[in-house]
Amino acid sequence: MKRLRLIVKLRGALGFVFVVFALIGGATLYADTHNEKRVLTIATLEYPPYHYQNSKGNVIGVTTNLVKQVFKNMEQPITIRILPWSRILKSLKQGKVDGAFQVLYKSERTRYLDYSQEVLINEIVSLFVKQEQKISFEGDLRVLANYRLGVRQDFSYGPEFDRLVAEGVLTKLTSKTKPRDLIILLERGDIDVLIGDILTIPFQFKQVSAELPLSVIARVEPDIQITPSFMVFSKAKQLTKIRDEFDMTLHQMKSKGQYQFYIDNWGQESDFFNKNIK
Repeated sequence: MKRLRLIVKLRGALGFVFVVFALIGGATLYADTHNEKRVLTIATLEYPPYHYQNSKGNVIGVTTNLVKQVFKNMEQPITIRILPWSRILKSLKQGKVDGAFQVLYKSERTRYLDYSQEVLINEIVSLFVKQEQKISFEGDLRVLANYRLGVRQDFSYGPEFDRLVAEGVLTKLTSKTKPRDLIILLERGDIDVLIGDILTIPFQFKQVSAELPLSVIARVEPDIQITPSFMVFSKAKQLTKIRDEFDMTLHQMKSKGQYQFYIDNWGQESDFFNKNIK
């Protein structure tokens, strides 16, 4: 009888221990699940070499790699989607995406966007000419009235440039929707000066040079426009804390030199550029 009572007591004790461990394990599991970060959906448009899809369907590019590293340092999982620009803005308003990157500042957008305070990347517009072509340019855009200019259709090159076009000072304009078409026009001698993004033109130059021989081109300084772009978050998703952490992490990367590393080494095509773009 005593032996039976002992067995019952042992079973009761083991049962109690099992319940305790189950409760501890369940609490731990709950805590792990509770602390797991939600994957953020970040949108951007197709804009090589800053952000674009490669042949494998992966979103890559100089700004893309930078943004990925910032979130990685934050230990914040993300997924990046390529979308049309109008759809990106609409999705941000409706909270269908959490954020977007390389967005220019416009005051009317602050109604539905939380802008980062740290500049993500500056978009720089420069003049490009054939290396043997010599032009006199020290920053006064009115001088360009003497040259045939190749420009992107429906693209702004800054308020001063746009004003000179509107006033009829700059009239020798040829517009194309694609930078590669402007590169071909420059090669053929149909335009004297190509106006374009400091990274986009070299990237497209490499693409076109694989199809047909091109002359070496030169970048003319000073640049004609420098516009800061930012990381933004949807106000509908209430991600102010994430935005602040993103700013802090990006600032730290800048101070440690990691930021410039990603800008300078985004795909390293420097050998090609040094030979073909002066």
